[in-house]
Amino acid sequence: MNLENVLTFTERLRLVTALRSIQVKVRWKPGKEVVHLSKRQTMGHLPGSASLADYEATILGLVREPQNAVYLYEFGNDRYYAVRGTSGDREWLVIFGPDGLMETAFPPEEVDEYLERRGFILLAGVEEVLKWTDGES
Repeated sequence: MNLENVLTFTERLRLVTALRSIQVKVRWKPGKEVVHLSKRQTMGHLPGSASLADYEATILGLVREPQNAVYLYEFGNDRYYAVRGTSGDREWLVIFGPDGLMETAFPPEEVDEYLERRGFILLAGVEEVLKWTDGES
C-alpha cells in the first residue's frame, strides 16, 4: 500500500500527534467516559467492578504496544483511527479521532469481520506510525 494515497502528510502528522497524546492520557468527550464504561460493563467486556481507571489502563496498554496494528476508518467525511490488540484473552479496538479524543474501546465478537465490513484500512504498527515524523518511514 502506498501511504501517500491514503493519508496526506498533514494527516499522518495529525495521526502521530493523536496517537502520542492518547499514549500519555486517555481523553474523552465531556461526560462520555462514564457512558462507555457502563456500556462495557453491561456487555460483559469489563467486570461490573471495573473502574474508569481499569478501562483506561486497558486502553493505554493497547495503544502503547509497539506491535499493535493501526487502522484508518472513514465515516462520512470524518476520519478516525483504531489500534487493534489483545488485552487479557480478547482482541480489542481502541478508536479515536485525529484530535486524540476517545471515541470508544471494545472487543468486537469477530474482529476481522468487523474491520472488513466497515472498511477499516490497515496503516502500520504503532511503532512504525510513531516514526513517521522522524522521516524513517
